[in-house]
Amino acid sequence: MPKLQISLPDGTQNLFELIEDTITVGRVEDNMIQIDDASVSSHHAELVRDGDEYLLRDLDSTNGTRLNGTAHTEGRLKDGDEIMFGKIDAIYESEHSAAAAQAAAQPMPEEAAVAMQPATQSVQPANFANASPFERKEKKKDPVGMAILAFAGVAILVFVFAVISVFGLKSPL
Repeated sequence: MPKLQISLPDGTQNLFELIEDTITVGRVEDNMIQIDDASVSSHHAELVRDGDEYLLRDLDSTNGTRLNGTAHTEGRLKDGDEIMFGKIDAIYESEHSAAAAQAAAQPMPEEAAVAMQPATQSVQPANFANASPFERKEKKKDPVGMAILAFAGVAILVFVFAVISVFGLKSPL
């Protein structure tokens, strides 16, 4: 049975089995698959059965429907196709892939015991300079910025000296 797995922004995954001939997808409740997200139109797209597979049709949605990264108004779905309804991701799983996955399933291997042996010695690093995979940013010297700061400092000193001189003047009388 074909399935549509929808990944919501909050991390939840919803799996829908596609059993009807026509399945509507949209934000409002009258759709068969309701996706409550602002990027999804009220009636966004529909899936129409065509033999064993489905056709995807965009219903003139505002944010569009993308099939494997390309904007589509209509496209035939294949196993593993990635669909975007607005900003919502979905993956189509065909009826054939589910049967093949079940046939190829193998039992888990037996758990083997792992022998652990503690280290006989340990060396403390001299420094942790090489522990980071990121390069250290070098501080760049800005001569223009330093000149502006020096000029501003001198200007403030001259201003303070001028204010003190003005207040220190005595009247001629």
